[in-house]
Amino acid sequence: MRLVGFGLIATCLAITAGAALAAPPEAWLGAWAHAPTAYNTSLTPQPPGPDGAPRPGRPGGYAPLAPYQNTTVRQITRLGADAVRVRVRFSNEFGAGPLRIGAARIALAGAQGAIVAGSDHVLTFAGKTSVLIPPGAPLLSDPVTWKLPAFARLAVSIYYPEAATPPAHTIFSLEAFAATTPGDQTGASSLPNAVAARSGAHVSQIEIVSTKAKQVVVAFGDSTTEGVGSTVGAFRAWPDRLAERLAANAAGRSWSVMNAGVGSNRLLHDTPSVNALARFDRDVLSVPGVAAVIVALGVNDIQYGHRNPAEAVGAEEMIDALKQLALRAHARGVLFFAATIMPFKGSGDYTEAGEAVRQAVNGWIRSDGGIDGVVDFDAAVRNPADYAALRSDFDGGGHLHPNDVGYAAMGDAVDLKRLTAGPRRARR
Repeated sequence: MRLVGFGLIATCLAITAGAALAAPPEAWLGAWAHAPTAYNTSLTPQPPGPDGAPRPGRPGGYAPLAPYQNTTVRQITRLGADAVRVRVRFSNEFGAGPLRIGAARIALAGAQGAIVAGSDHVLTFAGKTSVLIPPGAPLLSDPVTWKLPAFARLAVSIYYPEAATPPAHTIFSLEAFAATTPGDQTGASSLPNAVAARSGAHVSQIEIVSTKAKQVVVAFGDSTTEGVGSTVGAFRAWPDRLAERLAANAAGRSWSVMNAGVGSNRLLHDTPSVNALARFDRDVLSVPGVAAVIVALGVNDIQYGHRNPAEAVGAEEMIDALKQLALRAHARGVLFFAATIMPFKGSGDYTEAGEAVRQAVNGWIRSDGGIDGVVDFDAAVRNPADYAALRSDFDGGGHLHPNDVGYAAMGDAVDLKRLTAGPRRARR
């Protein structure tokens, strides 16, 4: 009986050992992002006019757009690394009610919202082709087995059978198209009577299983991370340049890059988008495979504080906010890189007081030992004759956002050796 018992135990141990030696689950990585955010229709007070008279307020954010209903929207994306499997994360995280996805497909993107013939894949959700996403929730599609190179341009098409409020994150540097012909057009090679969509589809991330990439760096910032002022649809924001540099670098090919920039984002206040402290967990720390983050924020805290003195913040408050983000990143074993705030002299909200705040924050970024590295965007794009202003050949207009050449200089300012170097610094 004892021998039988020993045999049974040995068998159980063998089964357990076999299970332990089984292939580990696939590692999913973030490969593209368009961070969700909220609408905000409150008015932002304006500074007095030259005569001292008050000026009327202007919308602090974007009013909700006309709903999508019985229509198809096609969002153009680009992968940050090669893939053998792909899935799509849909977002209803700021929806007031359920969001019905009537049908969804993914394909290689062609020109002007068309798709490449023969590349179309139906997206399913637990095997179903339609799904209802509860308010406040994201939803992942089933995986699609599909071998794709890094930087493949993909089109995600969604049919909205019921009224759905378009995403609040307005598209500035990406492309999306809406069919004006009603009905499910997700399988159409070209959307019939398509028009450019000011806001895209409810696609917040593309996730992949990759043969080369093993970890993700998230670019977390505002409109100058999103790529406002660059050529629309050309993927010329600085995170795109960084991704191309990593792909051309032997040590960098194990990295995927995600752009989590949101126009007008601030560290400490919402309007017109959710503040950075509030969205950091979702848009950075929950990204599968995240190993590093580059935070490029602060200029909007200065600018909006000029527009609305009640929300003015000083350098110390901004530095404390950056320290909080660094602590939260390090608690999860994520490397934290801080980018210096770029010059903005000549823009509508520039003041010498604001410039002093910018310089103080940049001084801390360049000298503090509590972060893992500095990305000196300020030095990369400033005018050599006037450090408070952008270089004229980098200015995309408005003296705030770079052009394609300026964004390339920003992407070139990231130290690849520092980003891809050895084990993370131990944190307590």
